[in-house]
Amino acid sequence: MRIATFNCNSIRVRLPAILAWLEKYSPDLLALQETKVRDKDFPRDEIAAGGWHVVYCGEKSYNGVAIIGKREPDEFSFGLEDDDGGSNTRLVRVKIGGLTVVNTYIPHGRALDSEMFDFKLAWFGRLRAYFGKRFAGGGNDLVWVGDLNVARLPMDVYDSKAVWPHVCHCREVIDAFDAVVGWGFEDVFRRHIREAGAYTFWDYRQRGALERNRGWRIDHILAAGPIAGRSVGCRVDIEPRRAERPSDHTFVFADFA
Repeated sequence: MRIATFNCNSIRVRLPAILAWLEKYSPDLLALQETKVRDKDFPRDEIAAGGWHVVYCGEKSYNGVAIIGKREPDEFSFGLEDDDGGSNTRLVRVKIGGLTVVNTYIPHGRALDSEMFDFKLAWFGRLRAYFGKRFAGGGNDLVWVGDLNVARLPMDVYDSKAVWPHVCHCREVIDAFDAVVGWGFEDVFRRHIREAGAYTFWDYRQRGALERNRGWRIDHILAAGPIAGRSVGCRVDIEPRRAERPSDHTFVFADFA
């Protein structure tokens, strides 16, 4: 089974790249973040024309999550389930057979002294409670993917000393992320890619970021339960970031036996 994640930064702009990537790599599931489109405008028909199934929840110009798959999920839901739907465009869960995949777009945080950073830390706490409540029985084949807006290790940033502290790379956000990981997740990416310089995001605003590889690893694939030990590989596909009109992120995928 192949599971992939991609912050597309507008699905309507990046749709040709997504469809081409689906055809080339044939993932069982592709999780998308920042689709930035209302549900009525989501390109469902174009995706379905390729034989794919998709579930999605979005809003205009902001947030938005989706999961594209080879088969229709047995069940799916949106949001953290602790609010009135305000988190629906940041989390989607699908279950296919014995596998559950949770796709999240964690808030960025904006600035360390802002309310948005407090909201980000609280969001991690709410997510930890979500996993604890929904999967309380344990033993589930569970994969957690998405743009988590956290670079946990110094090697996850092109220059840790220069950027520290940053809303995606500071003690508070790393501790909040670790609390969720501690529920029982393994970092599939670092299980297979242990060298520095492997990133998933290169900022548009930084001149020559991609060419100089001044990147961040903030897009993650983590696994819990029996499936964690069955991962056989993980890869970053940098080519879509080099294409015309790219997202500032690129595709990451993991294979499971």
